[in-house]
Amino acid sequence: MRSNARTELEKVILPFWLEHGIDPGHGGFHTCFDNRGRTLASTDKYTWSQGRFVWLLARAAGLADRDRLDADAAALVRHAEAGAAFLARHAIRDDATCHFVTATDGTPAAGPNGETRSVYADCFVVMGLAELAAVTAEPGWLELAEPILARAARDIDDGTAPTPPYDVPPGFAAFGPRMILLNTLLVHAEARQRLGGLPEPDRDRLDSALDVMLGHRLPDGTFVEMRPTGPGLDETLVARHRVPGHALEGLWVALHTAELLGRRDVVPDLLASVAPLCASAWDETHGGLFRYVDRAAPAAPRGHDSGTPYERLLARTWDTKLWWVHTEAAYTTALAARRYGDTGAGEWFDRIWDYTLDTFPGGADGAEWIQIRDRAGRPLDEVVALPVKDPFHIARNLLQLVELEAQP
Repeated sequence: MRSNARTELEKVILPFWLEHGIDPGHGGFHTCFDNRGRTLASTDKYTWSQGRFVWLLARAAGLADRDRLDADAAALVRHAEAGAAFLARHAIRDDATCHFVTATDGTPAAGPNGETRSVYADCFVVMGLAELAAVTAEPGWLELAEPILARAARDIDDGTAPTPPYDVPPGFAAFGPRMILLNTLLVHAEARQRLGGLPEPDRDRLDSALDVMLGHRLPDGTFVEMRPTGPGLDETLVARHRVPGHALEGLWVALHTAELLGRRDVVPDLLASVAPLCASAWDETHGGLFRYVDRAAPAAPRGHDSGTPYERLLARTWDTKLWWVHTEAAYTTALAARRYGDTGAGEWFDRIWDYTLDTFPGGADGAEWIQIRDRAGRPLDEVVALPVKDPFHIARNLLQLVELEAQP
């Protein structure tokens, strides 16, 4: 079970972003490319992607420094530091939240629907700063991230965190913010360890976040995306739909967290979820993993529809094939197979990885990967979540595969 992740990173993914994504004039990064990577549609800088880009550069620098990636580690660090400095100057507010988007010069702006904050953007800024702190051994970046993390965790815990571009419908507790918070706390904890040790309060906070995220796991091994918190909601479209890609992403985050904390008690359930989640989303007709499915079958979600924008999104895009769903699933299945000896997960990896490489790389149709496809795998010239081309999931999961395959 081997991938060609390193070659794809070195020949396709990193060259695209290093050539087209770096803004040497104002700092920060350009990510508002069309799905085919040919046109820069806007020079706005979404904080969500800025933080992710810093993480990517810092993580890639760490691999290059260990000879696991053929890249200039020092140059990657310089770009990451410039991006972090842009965030510090322009994105981070005095109240430890972050602007949703800025103009190319860093002037704060609002999103397409008037958004001014998303807790996801806050979390991705923390991830970027923490990874940069770990790679450079500069604690100042981590100190800058600490208040943002504390505020984000508090707002998610008490249910007040804004979650654009997708608002959580009233009456539901969402998996997404809890999974991303666990991921953020994990990146932060790993950085603290590398800088001298993980304090007990940070360990306890990570441990608690793991249990909260796992509270969305169901007895059949799948995860509920939107858990009803009130009566009469169980048969709604929001309650019935599932997002297997989110849950598969959450599995590797939870496995890494369990390794760090020594929480062996949760590992069997996490591994037992891999196959059910893959099966719940697999398209037997065209291959690949659906974006959204019904809780009863890999088919269009059903249930009472109250007409919210999120429900319209479910109905319109449930059968699309998205880049991040497949690369996250590929890493989770590879991790379960290689590190934990799960042969069934290895079979799922082969199936998902073959589909991913057959479908998403742009080739003659576009630069980098064409991240958004219809059910049959044809390119869709539209965007998902934000009007950006994502620099994060593909690169992150390829970097993780490189690291995993380098381990004995």
